[in-house]
Amino acid sequence: MSATLTDYAIVLSREAWREADKRVVFFTQHHGKIDGIAIGAHKIRSKLAGHLEPLRIAQVMLAKGKQGYKIAQCVTHHNFIRTDAVLERTKMMGALVRLARRATENEHKDEELYSLLSGGLSNLESAAAQELPRVYGNCLLDLAHHFGYAPMLGQCVACGDEQNLLRFSPHLGGVICAKEVVLEKTMPYKADDALLHTYVGALLTWRGLF
Repeated sequence: MSATLTDYAIVLSREAWREADKRVVFFTQHHGKIDGIAIGAHKIRSKLAGHLEPLRIAQVMLAKGKQGYKIAQCVTHHNFIRTDAVLERTKMMGALVRLARRATENEHKDEELYSLLSGGLSNLESAAAQELPRVYGNCLLDLAHHFGYAPMLGQCVACGDEQNLLRFSPHLGGVICAKEVVLEKTMPYKADDALLHTYVGALLTWRGLF
């Protein structure tokens, strides 16, 4: 017996599936991450295809059967990709949705994460080009906090000292001071919002999420 659900969803990824279909990963507002198959969406005349591209919010109807979900309907509600063609903006958005895909389990409801992810994409969409690194860093930090991997940046992760913070250690999860500093597996640290994404990204990479 099949059941259907309708929800708003952020399109995380899509890929070809078999000869004529597409496999799409959504993060829905009320049902968490869901994989769905769009039958015939790989065909040129498919009405669904344009609505299944990543980096958009869509209203979806999914029908669950014995072999998983099939996408019955999908209509774009908002496309985050701007027409100004700033490649760096699109790359940053892509990094956020990849993180959400890797760090979550299917059908685990997380309305807070949906809000953080949609808000982060919206902030990147509206940010001026020169503000992108700062906005991106804050978005990554919010997601890292949510997943329990936020770095310690205000004091040395080894001794608690708040002075002379010189290096960042992904495997220790924060900054280290001059007294504790080691060069192996660390990177230079500077308290600069425009560089925040570098440190959070390094930590998430170390954790296998980025």
